[in-house]
Formats: sequence, structure tokens, C-alpha cells
Amino acid sequence: MELFEENRDAVVRVKAAYESSSPTETSQIVVGTGFFISREGHILTNASIVQNPDRLWVVHRGVEYAARVIGFDKATNLALLKIMTLPRSFSFIQIGDSPTLPAPGTLLLRVASPLELAPTPSFGMVTGVESRFGQHIFACSLIRTNIPASPGDGGAPLLDLNGRFVGIQVGAISEIGSTYILPARAAMRVRDDLLFSGKVAEGWIGFEVALDTSVADGTRVLVRSIIPGTPAEQAGMRAGDEIVQVGLYPIHDLDDLRNALFYTKVGEYVPVKLSRDGAGVELTVRVAARPISDAGDSQNLVPAAPAPKPVPVPRA
Repeated sequence: MELFEENRDAVVRVKAAYESSSPTETSQIVVGTGFFISREGHILTNASIVQNPDRLWVVHRGVEYAARVIGFDKATNLALLKIMTLPRSFSFIQIGDSPTLPAPGTLLLRVASPLELAPTPSFGMVTGVESRFGQHIFACSLIRTNIPASPGDGGAPLLDLNGRFVGIQVGAISEIGSTYILPARAAMRVRDDLLFSGKVAEGWIGFEVALDTSVADGTRVLVRSIIPGTPAEQAGMRAGDEIVQVGLYPIHDLDDLRNALFYTKVGEYVPVKLSRDGAGVELTVRVAARPISDAGDSQNLVPAAPAPKPVPVPRA
């Protein structure tokens, strides 16, 4: 009850109007949830709600405020808005940075604005962490919860019982009554890029990998080839190197590598630990922007996999 009272005034209802191309049809209104993340009136919500609407506004304590889209990212289903006029009184949710994700069993509170209802609390727990669901490959690991999705609650914030922001609802699995949460650290990484340039700059190193599995060594991620002229070549990476760690993230499989590379930023120098011919090697790689012509999956991790698609978010 205390957590809900402390955070309910940070939550808004997001409304986006999309005009019909047919004169006989009325415009469509898409409704979702958002929440303030700054005193300047910045709001996080789902990209699937606000992709190039004709009109956009938010409702806070029954009052409507015009808003504009600063930027959105389809891969993570995250959008950053800013309202034109600030409410006289509102709170905001502080986004913290933590490389660790909450363990299954962690209790969570969601505060959403379903349909036309006031901010509403829901209670549940973390039930898992995944980097993919079926054929859907996520941009990074998402947190799965047992809190069911309702129309209009996409974009809602979730907190643990210490009041720490855990993440934002970005998807749902209706068959089992679950929702997917973009972690706080991922939301911060996307928010920073959207604030700076209105879009997410995807980091790129320039290599292809292969999995090697054996009884003796288990699963290893190996560099299959180096793309000429890339940061990987300039740093001294070689085909056959085993990737042990990238930045803060130990690498055991392709999902680990995809997750580690998601958090790299263009221009950042990232330490990379390798195993080469049985000896440890440490390199520093300067991350470049992913070339537009590179149409494969990030870093060409799974060349044969389909392009990432966000899990559908319920709409009103």
C-alpha cells in the first residue's frame, strides 16, 4: 500500500490517435500506460502505442496534457515522450542501473492504467529470465512475471518491495497469463540514446561466432571469422578465439553474448577476455556503430535466425 501511494502519481494514461485513410472510418485510439522519469516531464511507455500517431496526449489525475514523441525503439518496444505543460503536482520514478536481474520468486508491484481506470496496483513475482520466446529473439534478456496483461497496461512500471524500479512492461504471453519486463538497466540504456539522438545506436564489433560443445569443455563461444577493417580486427581478435567475457558479462552461450553486446555503447572501449590456444588474452575493443548494410542479427550471432520481433502488447 505504501509503495502504491508513493508511485501512483508518477503513472499516466497514454493515448494516441491514428487517423483512418478511409473517409468512412473513424480514427483509432490506442491506449496504454506510461510513467514520469524526470522533473522535466519525460515519460516512458511502449513504442507499439506511439509509433507516428496523428495526435498524442497523456492523462494525469483526470487532466489531459499534450505530448510529443522524442524517439522510440521497436526492438525493445520502448518510447520516450515529453509533455508540453507540467502538472502542478506529480512524482517520478528513478531509473537505477544494476547489472544483476531479480531472481525468480522476487515479489513485484505493477502500477498501470488499464482501459479508462485510475492507476491500479497488481501484485506478482518474477518467474524467469529469457532472451528468446519461440522464434522471437529479444534484444536483451527480459524478465518474465506471473502478472497477467490487461488492455491498456502495456508500458507500466514494476517495482520490487524495496521500492526499486525493476523494469517496464513491454510484452505478454496471454496463454499462461504472463508479462515480459524490459529490465531497468536496459530501459536506461535505451532512454539515454533516445534523449541524445531520438534513436538507439546499436554497438558493433564485427565478428561471427560459432558454438562448440563437448563433454570435456561444455559449451564454448568461438570466433568463427573476423570481418576486415572492423574494431574486432583492429583490437587483435582472431578466428578460433574463445570468448570468455565481454565487459561485465561472462559468456557461456549466444544469449550471453547478445546480452553483453546490447549494453555496449558506440565509442565505448570495452574489455574483452579471450582464451587463445589455452592461454588467456585480454583486449580492449572500441565499439563502432552497426553499419546500415549489415542486415544480419547483432554481431552476426545467429545468421540463420529471423529478425527480432517484440512479443505483442495488448491494446485497448
